[in-house]
Amino acid sequence: MGNQMETHNTENVNDFIVDLSHVKLVNWIFKTHPETAVKVKLQNQQLRTTCMNLLVGIIQKLYHKPLHDLSESELSKVSEDLSDLTKVGFDLQWLSSKLGKVCLDRKNHHASEARIGEIEQQVKKLEVMRSDLKADLEEEKTKLKRL
Repeated sequence: MGNQMETHNTENVNDFIVDLSHVKLVNWIFKTHPETAVKVKLQNQQLRTTCMNLLVGIIQKLYHKPLHDLSESELSKVSEDLSDLTKVGFDLQWLSSKLGKVCLDRKNHHASEARIGEIEQQVKKLEVMRSDLKADLEEEKTKLKRL
């Protein structure tokens, strides 16, 4: 395709100009979720490329970024971006489901972290109590020996 946007660093994948570093991922999208771009009617190649880059960025965040590295604002932005892509014709139900799972996992992750913090505090208190009781025990044993 002799498109002006194509350069030696890009490749045309299903009429989307894609950076070579994203070709494998974009091919995976179309193979795994062929419905993804069927209804996209954008003719402007720059807009098509921008949308695909946005989609690639979302996937990289949701699939490759550790939960603890995802902020609330990032997840909110991903949700907004998914909405925008859907408005221009992308079928991203599969990705919306992944976002829901990531949000739930992140919530559970933070709840577990908080619970771990609480338990660690309880353990520290118990260790101090144990140490105090051990000292009391030694003191009583010493008293008993003196009798």
